[in-house]
Amino acid sequence: MTTDLTKKACIFCNGQLENPASAKQIANSCDLLIAADGGAKYFLDIGLTPQIIIGDMDSIDPDMCKSDSGIEYIRYPAVKDKSDAELAVEYALEHGYEQVILIAATGGRLDHILGNIALVTGYPGRVAILDGASTLVAVDKSEKCVLHGRIGSVVSLMPFSLDTLKVRTKGLKYPLRDECLLSATHGLSNELSQTEACICVSEGIMLIYIESQDITYHGSLDTNNKKKQL
Repeated sequence: MTTDLTKKACIFCNGQLENPASAKQIANSCDLLIAADGGAKYFLDIGLTPQIIIGDMDSIDPDMCKSDSGIEYIRYPAVKDKSDAELAVEYALEHGYEQVILIAATGGRLDHILGNIALVTGYPGRVAILDGASTLVAVDKSEKCVLHGRIGSVVSLMPFSLDTLKVRTKGLKYPLRDECLLSATHGLSNELSQTEACICVSEGIMLIYIESQDITYHGSLDTNNKKKQL
């Protein structure tokens, strides 16, 4: 999942936890565990304790707030301009964590799902959604995104900006050679034709979905010429 030099934060949101065993494995690989309000319940489900709970605490078990478990609570008013997940992402990035993984960020309310996807696109190469079987990340022109997985794994490419977005790929069944994605669904349901694929974009932001949890970035994140990986 990551190099030893990459500081990673794992945030449990209040969506649906599809694969508890995978979520626990991911959480154990991270340096910081944060619950975005009601996401705290999933830590209890998998037998882990978050270091921090962030939010307005409107979706959390009151007994957890009373427990003497060493958890830091960062409270916000119910009326605020950012979601609990966004506040948690900002906290992690502001405290030096280079990669942020969102767990239980899908399922439930559609507007919350869209909000979490917007967080991914707001931080290309730094924030990812993992659901236990697949990964959603964003890439911009400053990054080269390398995917790893079994041949035949689904890879979908979705433009997320109004810029003319030219895409170059290597290792996909349907290659793109500095071509524009002609429609919103043009890039859906591609596949890995090799165990490693590379994707670059010329402008704008593109979402990348892959049936895998192994994605590497090279580019502006790599300030020390070391690989950063999700």
